[in-house]
Amino acid sequence: MMRRVVVMAFGFVLAVGVAAIFLIVSALLDPATREAGFAAATSGLFAFVEEDVRAGGWSDPLATLGFFIWAIVIATCVAPLAVAALIGEIAGARSLLWYSGASATLAGASPWIARAAMGLDRAREASPLELRIALLFFLTGALAGAIYWVIAARPSARQMARPKAPPLREV
Repeated sequence: MMRRVVVMAFGFVLAVGVAAIFLIVSALLDPATREAGFAAATSGLFAFVEEDVRAGGWSDPLATLGFFIWAIVIATCVAPLAVAALIGEIAGARSLLWYSGASATLAGASPWIARAAMGLDRAREASPLELRIALLFFLTGALAGAIYWVIAARPSARQMARPKAPPLREV
């Protein structure tokens, strides 16, 4: 039992780490995503700095940028994989389709889930750029789920090679 928990934790941490690196690198390599991310980060950074100046303090702008990156990684890498892994382990799922598909679906839908949770009016519509970013989140979730499945959820060789008993016949 303890071995299983350690393997699951290791698989989860490794999958989240690889997915976060994939998300950041792929977002920086795609020109449209890079520009949109830079615009969102700078506007958010200036909003935080303005709020800090109004409050009388001055926090580190790099810490604010780190907070944005952390929030995106949590919303697209950690939370979807955690939900998929938790449900998969409770249900005893051992399918790559489950772990990769559920994590990808939740990660891809995270912008709409966040909008609906905040009660925003635009929870049902999306621009082409938002769909492109959602595709990036979907691929990130699929990668995280696949890596978790390879490490922690794949059926063992003994389970896959176990021959089925032939049906008993009456003589």
